[in-house]
Amino acid sequence: MSLKIVIVKDHEEIHDGDVVIDAREPFQFFDVVILGGREIKSIIAVGQTSGGVPVGIGKYTKKVVASIINGKIYIRGVPLALYKEMGLLEKELSAIKKKRDEFDILIEKLKQIVIAERKKYRRSPSLSALNNYVEGLSTSLPSHLADIVEGVDRETLKKILTRLLEEVY
Repeated sequence: MSLKIVIVKDHEEIHDGDVVIDAREPFQFFDVVILGGREIKSIIAVGQTSGGVPVGIGKYTKKVVASIINGKIYIRGVPLALYKEMGLLEKELSAIKKKRDEFDILIEKLKQIVIAERKKYRRSPSLSALNNYVEGLSTSLPSHLADIVEGVDRETLKKILTRLLEEVY
């Protein structure tokens, strides 16, 4: 299944799509987009996104230029026409979709654990341990949580915890 990519220009409204590229002016800066540790050649970042889970940063400005908001990927940038015509835009953005899917799977796994614990104990020790870890009160996680969130930094984990709390409560 291919991604539905929507490019918003001028004063248009943001449409539904798997990936929304916000190319509206005014441009705040110009930068290279870094997604998943590699440079994306088909899009030039032109501004910062706010809210959501950050998935892309500007190479030089270190500002968040791509985020996952309500299950959709928003990129503040301008796609380069040559790369778009060659199909490179879709190819590069499919890597983001994989990351979004991994993020959703991670939240679902944690949600199952928390709900099971709440049914059994009326509270969730795993949720408390995760919260303590994110707040810096603990230096390690229980092994069942460490296996699930392996390779996720604390800042991203904080956003995951926020979304997890929204979904569970």
